[in-house]
Amino acid sequence: MQLRAAQTSHLENTATSARRVSREMEQYAADTSRWRRNLAGGWQGRDASAADVQLAAQEGSYQQAARSYGRLDDVVAFFSNEIDLAKRTLERGVELANSIPGRVGEDGAIQVDWAAFGPRPSAEVVQHAKQRAMEAAQLIRQALMRANSADRQAASALNSLVLPTASNVTPGSSSIPQRGTDPRKVKAWWDGLSPEQRQHLVDTEPKQIGSLDGVPAETRDTANRLAIGREREFIGTRREFLEGRLAELKSPDGSLTSAQAYQMGEVNRELKDLDARKANLDSLDHQLARTDLQGSKERMYLLNYDSAADGQAVISVGNPDTADSIVTYVPGTTADVPGIDGDVNRALWMQADATAADPARKTAAITWLGYDAPDKVFPNAMSSSYYKSAADDLASFQQGLRATHQGPPSINTLMGHSYGASAIGYTANHYNVEVDNLVSVASPGGGAGLWGDASSYQGIRADHVWATRAPDDPIRFVAQIHGNDPIDSDYGGRVFPASPGGHSGYWDGTNVARGHFADIITGHYDRVPRGTQD
Repeated sequence: MQLRAAQTSHLENTATSARRVSREMEQYAADTSRWRRNLAGGWQGRDASAADVQLAAQEGSYQQAARSYGRLDDVVAFFSNEIDLAKRTLERGVELANSIPGRVGEDGAIQVDWAAFGPRPSAEVVQHAKQRAMEAAQLIRQALMRANSADRQAASALNSLVLPTASNVTPGSSSIPQRGTDPRKVKAWWDGLSPEQRQHLVDTEPKQIGSLDGVPAETRDTANRLAIGREREFIGTRREFLEGRLAELKSPDGSLTSAQAYQMGEVNRELKDLDARKANLDSLDHQLARTDLQGSKERMYLLNYDSAADGQAVISVGNPDTADSIVTYVPGTTADVPGIDGDVNRALWMQADATAADPARKTAAITWLGYDAPDKVFPNAMSSSYYKSAADDLASFQQGLRATHQGPPSINTLMGHSYGASAIGYTANHYNVEVDNLVSVASPGGGAGLWGDASSYQGIRADHVWATRAPDDPIRFVAQIHGNDPIDSDYGGRVFPASPGGHSGYWDGTNVARGHFADIITGHYDRVPRGTQD
């Protein structure tokens, strides 16, 4: 059956592109309308009238294009969603048929493998097999009917669309750069937009703008807070719909067919996912509304977030675009958004400590949980896959800090704790992260291979590759899981002392490491004593 082989990813891309073009056309129409008003106020005569007629026609073309591409987005998104739902129903029917056992013909008919039941199956067995075959056939019919109905509706809607030709409408500079674009190019694109275009993009695509390295921190924070509010609205609306769907599926006597049970399972799984997303958003909102700033006097900036699964978040204490010193802290194993409070506390403490160490310098401290950290020490944290998947985004974020920074270059420090230390090492080994200091705290390996050393990191001097480990930290027993140990004497970096406190006590109030962090972050390297190397 063709439905089983149907792919919808290209449809989703088409819908996204249509949505973007529609919003661009809306902006061009608004810009053209503004130009018409401005001209009308200061230009009279025949030429002015002719220009107004041309601009009015162009404004109308933009408006028609916006409506047409908006409708195209709706139609394609509807069709893609309906086909996905039909495929899931079809697969359930096929699975049910296979379990009878039986097979599904090209026409969707169920052929039961009666030979599998032996020469004399009981009447009860035969009846049960027939009942399951009927349920499977019902699912398959539902799937095919849904797909055919969606096809007819989409075809009818598309035939009624009038899309503009390329000669009528020209795509403009407000097209949002793709993820992975060089942050400096993103910054140049952003600088080339008018204030109205920037505001339009924040209003219409807040999640995309909020996650784009190269967009200023103030704008990203505004966009991400707006995106959280809209995601909350979506979750509430979607939850209400799904709860209604559950009520529809329940029969008065409580009995369920296999098809109903399957559909209820799908609905409950989505409800569980929505609840997890809401919990992640609750955690982020709690951080952004905090008043217990642990001695810091700076406000929070949300520079990126993702509510899916364990969640991801990039939260800055202070504005990095205007800071003299910036530290980006990458947490390790078990870090997630529901439990991000402790990791944000560390950023708050480092911001306050750095300000106390050098009040003349403005410091921003960032918690970068922009990756899926390992959930458990064993077996997850033994794998390099987590930090390897983080490297692209972490490098882009660091380069973005340079691209959007205002004034003289800041002192930038990239710090990782535990598995996060291997993450920063791997990233700095594979990319120029454009930092002044690399600080490994309780590292299980420097991320640059077993032969890696302090000279392995792009653009970072060996005497600015720092490491510390408490004398009672058990990480010392597995310090080469992810590369050479940064504490080793042959590593070539600078080791500084930490007080006893196990694996997680480096930010405790009495730990000497906190003062050393502050001196490194603010560039007072001569204050940092040398620690004991292995």
